[in-house]
Amino acid sequence: MLLAGVATPVPAQEPPKLEGQTITSAEFGGALLKLIQEAFVTPFEQATGAKVIIESPLSRAKLKAQVDSGNVIWDIYTDEASFIQQNCGTLFEKVDTAKFIDAGIDKRFVTNECGVATSIVPQVFAYNADKYADGAPASWADFFNLESFPGKRAIWNNAMSGILEAALLADGVPADKLYPLDLDRAFKKMDTIKDYIVWTPSTGGLTDALVNGQVDLSLIFGARAYAAAKAGANVHVVPDQQILSWDQYAVVKGSKNKAAAEAYLQFIAGAGPQAKLTEIASFASANTKGNPKIDELVARFLPVQDKAVFVNHDWWAANFDAVNQRFVAWQSK
Repeated sequence: MLLAGVATPVPAQEPPKLEGQTITSAEFGGALLKLIQEAFVTPFEQATGAKVIIESPLSRAKLKAQVDSGNVIWDIYTDEASFIQQNCGTLFEKVDTAKFIDAGIDKRFVTNECGVATSIVPQVFAYNADKYADGAPASWADFFNLESFPGKRAIWNNAMSGILEAALLADGVPADKLYPLDLDRAFKKMDTIKDYIVWTPSTGGLTDALVNGQVDLSLIFGARAYAAAKAGANVHVVPDQQILSWDQYAVVKGSKNKAAAEAYLQFIAGAGPQAKLTEIASFASANTKGNPKIDELVARFLPVQDKAVFVNHDWWAANFDAVNQRFVAWQSK
């Protein structure tokens, strides 16, 4: 399991005293909010005396409008690491990321000068284990195999859902040769299952599709598959070639509470908050010094380190806009 090994003891860093200060954090929303509140927000408030106001859902357009106008309301913003990287220094403040590494954050997840990694999320091939008790899928090739595994596939309606990477892996591209993505080859492979895809507007919709039996197969974040299992669905995941991505938190450019916002980032980089999120949400920890206490169900949905395929956020930061345009155009055909 990724980053869930034996902890290395680390002295606790004394958090700053921030009584009377308030910061606003823009979050994804949905069921994740309760988990973020428990793992990050409440412990930070108790440790520092500050108040954290949560706003959701996220809006990249609203973020840009705030920064462009100079009327910045949000202090913290979370998104895919590639988006933070793409806009580091323009929409987000540069910070001392060496402090995150000192706190235990794995260097692989420090991909820019603005963000701290929080939730490490494998995009996995999940399936209804009752439906495939006599022959479970074993690779991304099976996700595209309609003959052996017929039926609908649920996928988040986003170019970075992992579908492009999954298509190329299914088509035989070696994991270490995945980037730059061969888009022609990927979309050609995706054509083979296009009529069998259920696109969900949110990642929570993937959980719902598995729980209510709308689909038996899904390309889904591991934590969302875990949520489906907790809700009673007999969900399992294919361990090989899970597509590993991660989100980051960053300070919004022009934040009126920059010092407190940076303190919040430093706090959630710590081993304790990161381990707590793993325990309650089945997100892998970016902090190598934590020691989350996990049960069998949580462990089932954590990524397998030596079999994972890491998303190249450098490539996505440089190419997202063009790829997204092509993705939207392909869907409309």
